[in-house]
Amino acid sequence: MNLQDRWNDLWWRLGATSPEIPATGARLIAEHDGPGRYYHTRVHLEDVLTKLDWAKTALVESSELPPAERGMLFDTVELALWYHDLVYDAKAKDNEAQSRDLFLTHAGYFKLPGALRENVARLIDITAHHKDAVTLDERLLTDCDLAILGAPPPAFARYDANIRKEYAHVPAAAYRMGRRKVLKGFLDQPSIYKTRAFQQAFEAQARLNLSAATATPLQRLLRRFHK
Repeated sequence: MNLQDRWNDLWWRLGATSPEIPATGARLIAEHDGPGRYYHTRVHLEDVLTKLDWAKTALVESSELPPAERGMLFDTVELALWYHDLVYDAKAKDNEAQSRDLFLTHAGYFKLPGALRENVARLIDITAHHKDAVTLDERLLTDCDLAILGAPPPAFARYDANIRKEYAHVPAAAYRMGRRKVLKGFLDQPSIYKTRAFQQAFEAQARLNLSAATATPLQRLLRRFHK
C-alpha cells in the first residue's frame, strides 16, 4: 500500500486542492514511526485502511449500507482513520483529543466543508470509547480499529506484546491488572464488533484470543489439563 498516494487521492477526492497536501501527508505518515510506538505505527495505519477496503465489499454484501451513502461514508471514515492515532503517547490521557484538534487545524487550513469536519472529529473522538459507537460510521470505524483482536493467534500475540512495549513504564503487576481489565471489557460485551460483516469475520477468533489473554494462571493450568 502506497500511503502517500492514498492520502493525496483522498484529499483531492474530497475537494481539497492545496499543493501542501502531499507534504502534510508525508509528515503525518512519518509521525507514526515516532519514538515510543510499537503497535500504533504505520503498520497499524495500513492495517486499518486495509480493513476499511475489505469492509467496502463486506458491508455492501451484508446489506448494511444503502448505496446512496457509500462514497461519502467510506471517505469520512478513512479520513478519521488517518488521524485517529496521529498523536500517541502511552503516558497521556488525551491522545484522541489532540489528534482531533490537529485534524481540525488541517481541515480548516485546507477548507474542508464544515459538516465533514464535524463528522470526522466525532469519529476520532469515538476511538477513545469504542463501546459507545452507535451510528454506522462510528461502528465501522471502531470495527476497523479493533479488527486486530480477531487476528490469527500469532498476530494477536505480536499486537499484545507491542502494546506491552508501549507501556514499558508501567510496573508488571499493575500492567497485568490493567490490561486484563481492558481486554475483559471487550470480552464482556454482547458483541465485540458492531457491524454484521465484522462479527461474522472476526468475532469468534477475537473471543478465543481475549479468553486466552485474560485467563488466570489457574484457568490456564486447567485448560492444559483438559486438553
